[in-house]
Amino acid sequence: MLRIFFGRDDLERLRVAARPDMSMELSLSVHALVSGHRDPRFKPWRDRLRSSWNPRTALLFDLYTRSAIPEFLTVRRDPGATECATAEAPEEPLREHLRSVGGERQLSAFARGVATGDRRARKLLGNVTAEYQTRAIDPYRRQIETIVTTEHGLRRRITEPDQVLRSLHPAISWRRPVLTLPLVGGCRHDLRLDGRGLLLQPCVFGVRRPVIARFEDPGQQPVLLYPARINGPLFAEAEPTPSRTLTALLGQTRAAALEAIADHGPCSTKDLAALLGISTASASEHATVLAESGLSAKERDGRTVTHRPTPLGRALLAGRLPAPPAAS
Repeated sequence: MLRIFFGRDDLERLRVAARPDMSMELSLSVHALVSGHRDPRFKPWRDRLRSSWNPRTALLFDLYTRSAIPEFLTVRRDPGATECATAEAPEEPLREHLRSVGGERQLSAFARGVATGDRRARKLLGNVTAEYQTRAIDPYRRQIETIVTTEHGLRRRITEPDQVLRSLHPAISWRRPVLTLPLVGGCRHDLRLDGRGLLLQPCVFGVRRPVIARFEDPGQQPVLLYPARINGPLFAEAEPTPSRTLTALLGQTRAAALEAIADHGPCSTKDLAALLGISTASASEHATVLAESGLSAKERDGRTVTHRPTPLGRALLAGRLPAPPAAS
């Protein structure tokens, strides 16, 4: 059992995420495979995944137990950026997670290599994660985004935080000032928010139970992942996602930058850097090129520069070009 203690200011800092956390969606989707969960709404997803299954993907299973779900598998818009970001994941969280896995069962040779920082193992981890993303996440990205943004809209209509917390999941109990939820294996743990608030993250693949994440670092806001409402089965997109076409046209990082600006804009250069996992200077350089190409526009608000997509940029993301102006 996990008991989350809210302080005086924590309810005011309670919020529901407006967009999906694709990194956690990927991680939770692997956990669904590991646990053998058979929700019929995911049958088309499982069937399509099985038809193109790469045996190497099973290496990801070595990073999981019933209760241990990795938080270091990092999804970017472009699979190449995913590969780099996951391979270069921070050492300490990764090692701490695999220590937890090793406490429940013997680590595989692959998992031991990842834990000890072996470069080949880390590179293989990034490669397998990116490959899995292209088959398990990318074809369903728009549907995932629609489900989560719809859930956010529904929750925003509820003005009382008590009602929001009571209605999250049948396994969650809310009695001020304590939110209680079950933990796998009957473990007991107390978490005091101490003014950090709590982010409620709707998830498509987290269908079995709520999961708490990012709570051990006192400098981070904890995240409670809970199942979003899913009205029907997940089906893959019929057409390739725009990012692959854009990557060939603009290059890997610049294509990801345009998509991030469209999805999260207006966003600051600092926010763009965080979304892409690159330095602020690099993000500024890519945003400048996009603006000079007419694909995005810059706006200054005091000392902050924000970026938003132009109609041309949105047209390219949609896989089309605007009609040329009529001849006079």
